[in-house]
Amino acid sequence: MLAGKITIAALLGSISFGAVSYASMPGRGFVQPTSLYGSEIYFDVYRNSEKVGYHRVSFKKAGANLSVDVTFMLKINVLLFTAYKYHYQSRSEWHDGLLQQLQVSVDDDGKLFRMEASRLGDSIRVENGSSHYHVPAPILPTDHWNAAVLGDSRVLNTLTGVVNAVHINKLGRTEVTTEAGPVSATHYAYTGDLHTEVWYDDAGRWVKMRFKGKDGSSIDYHCRRCQGTEIKKAKS
Repeated sequence: MLAGKITIAALLGSISFGAVSYASMPGRGFVQPTSLYGSEIYFDVYRNSEKVGYHRVSFKKAGANLSVDVTFMLKINVLLFTAYKYHYQSRSEWHDGLLQQLQVSVDDDGKLFRMEASRLGDSIRVENGSSHYHVPAPILPTDHWNAAVLGDSRVLNTLTGVVNAVHINKLGRTEVTTEAGPVSATHYAYTGDLHTEVWYDDAGRWVKMRFKGKDGSSIDYHCRRCQGTEIKKAKS
């Protein structure tokens, strides 16, 4: 695989990242993400046990308004050369838990992609570079830290700008390593138009992710900051 052209499809399969919504577990009310994570969450990204990048989400809250910035960086080296680079960035604006604006930019090893979404009454207008359309609101972007998605059957894919049909199945319980130590988490698997595995702790925090690239490589997210450490320190 590495001898030829490395593509985002081969490395990332059907995974997608995006802007955020207020997180909640199924059956729970909406929770401010800052009360779960603080100002930032951060994952180190590994490919076949080798660190190749990071995924960071930053939150800024002002009353009922929330601004969220997401950055994903990945770089694959072969010997002394960079064989592949990928950079994803998004900004979203929310009011009272509802998406108002979303902007996404992607540099897939020199291939550029942009998409925008805007709330217009009871729908969201999506522009994905080649077309535009309206989708009934609410719909969540593909954002795996947001546990509210667990109750949904359709998501807005921020890598492609299209709506994907999904099934999210509960697989069981396990312990996940975080910056606060091991935590109990529930393991879920996406099927349908997207395929990945995600883990959430009992409060609804995203603590782990794993998926297979089309070349068979394993892509793993390791939590560096996902437990709202600054909140715990403030309370201690």
